[in-house]
Amino acid sequence: MKNNCLKFIVKLAALLLLVCIVVGTINFAYVRGYYYRDVYGEIDKMKNVPYNITMANFGTSHGLSCFRYPENDKSKFNFALSGEDIYHDFATLKQFTSHLEKGCIVAIPTSYFSFCMSTDEPSQKRYYIYLDRKYIRGFSFESLINAKYIPVLRSGEFIIKDLIKDQERDIGAEMMDNSAADKESTESLTEVTGNIPAQSESGNSDAQLVAHAKGRAESWRSGYMVAGKIYTEKNTQLLIEMVNYCYDMGFKPLLVTTPVYYALNERFAENEINECYFEPINRVVEATGVPYLDLSHDSELSANPDYYSNSDHMNSAGAEAFFERYTEFLSEIGYSAG
Repeated sequence: MKNNCLKFIVKLAALLLLVCIVVGTINFAYVRGYYYRDVYGEIDKMKNVPYNITMANFGTSHGLSCFRYPENDKSKFNFALSGEDIYHDFATLKQFTSHLEKGCIVAIPTSYFSFCMSTDEPSQKRYYIYLDRKYIRGFSFESLINAKYIPVLRSGEFIIKDLIKDQERDIGAEMMDNSAADKESTESLTEVTGNIPAQSESGNSDAQLVAHAKGRAESWRSGYMVAGKIYTEKNTQLLIEMVNYCYDMGFKPLLVTTPVYYALNERFAENEINECYFEPINRVVEATGVPYLDLSHDSELSANPDYYSNSDHMNSAGAEAFFERYTEFLSEIGYSAG
């Protein structure tokens, strides 16, 4: 009887070991594959955030595309993530506060849809990879395991496609395809899932950018600016808290609205963009006294198609032009790093 029991235990242990080896091997391949890299690739930078940072920025993919620091300058860091909301911007700032020097310049870019993003949905799984549990909204151990430790478990029925890189398209790349500019569902999904758009460094023609602006404006309007108005007040308060936190920590915060192609601005009525964006951000400025750089309608930056990869994201040339204006503004307000 004892021998039979021992044999059973040995067989069970061997079976569990085999399962672990198989799952571990598949997971090893999965995290190096197409799907995982597409969804989580931009999170890699959060694993090696340097210390003694004297200049940083947060924000959505608009901040990610505009703030391009020299690769070998470890004193500057771009914390922006595509599809980022104010809550997770603030959480990321708190997570890495110890990495920032006193006197660090902290730019907080916001996008036209920032104040209309949900304030009560559970955190996306990408945040489980680098945020402490206390900062994750709607934390669950299942999501922790699926996102951070054995992500292949969340692939489900798509595991074969994910492993052999057989997906038809990268959602982010599709968002950048000008022929898909009118596909509202694709546009909305890209912002919600956080996939960063592939950046075209050569710029686009005015006609291409105008076409993209049409689809972008409609997707933001239907996906955020109508249904998302209920979140405006909460997001406004979150941004006020984030700015005041910067002051409390001895940082130098400023708000930034990055340049937008003129055709996209023309797609919004003045009253709707004011209600959803400019009125809330101006309330933050009034409440905190934080400096604010608004380049959304800059006559030079907003009119040059060579600066844009699509109607709201700048390419390398645009980022260079933006950063020149940005550093000029820092000088004007007396902000110096360190």
